Amino acid sequence: MSAEERKLAIVNAAKPLFAANGFNGTSVRDIAKAANISGALLYKHFPSKDALYKETISYINMVSNVAKEAFKEMEPGSETLVLLIYSLYQAILFEVPGNEEKQKMHERLLFYSMLEDVNYAKMAFEKVADYYLDLALTSYDKAVEDGDIVETGTDHSNLFWFVHHLAMALNLCHLSPAPVFSYATSKGALANEAVLFALRGIGFNDAAIRRYYKPGKLNIFVKGVFAFKETDNM
Repeated sequence: MSAEERKLAIVNAAKPLFAANGFNGTSVRDIAKAANISGALLYKHFPSKDALYKETISYINMVSNVAKEAFKEMEPGSETLVLLIYSLYQAILFEVPGNEEKQKMHERLLFYSMLEDVNYAKMAFEKVADYYLDLALTSYDKAVEDGDIVETGTDHSNLFWFVHHLAMALNLCHLSPAPVFSYATSKGALANEAVLFALRGIGFNDAAIRRYYKPGKLNIFVKGVFAFKETDNM
């Protein structure tokens, strides 16, 4: 193996261990054993377990890069903000084809991290902020200017994170094969209702919601960006 191939092999061996056991519950010895190498060789590529842990964020990088490319030409405003929020919920709540296992590992790493070292969670949130926050805030300001949003008096960045964290909470409820909480609707309908709840929560008025929130149309865009499989989320 080349140095880069070996490094990738170590990261791939480490991910399921971190996802299953968390940062504190995974030892360098465990990772070296899973990668079929010595501890010395592992340290040749990574100076510490923390440095290796940071390399596991590849999934969120992939999704964020795809989203950044999709939104880069869009003008800030109400329509863009609705589309951004809808896309965020779809990316968090539904599997991205071809990346199902990576996504599951990412989710487990994220929630484990929030319970212990917080490093992975912080890195993930920083990526979300890097790719979404500025566009969300400028779109919010333009929506207020256009009369589509009524100011709530809440810090605008907090509004963005409220929207994001609601999606995370719904995802956590559906992380196991059998959901820990059963809503009285399908998961797809639930996602649509949650987006509507979020839009109202950040101040969108009824007229703007009727104008811009069309789940079927929005879903076509999202499937084009992330190539989602056909699900019940139409």
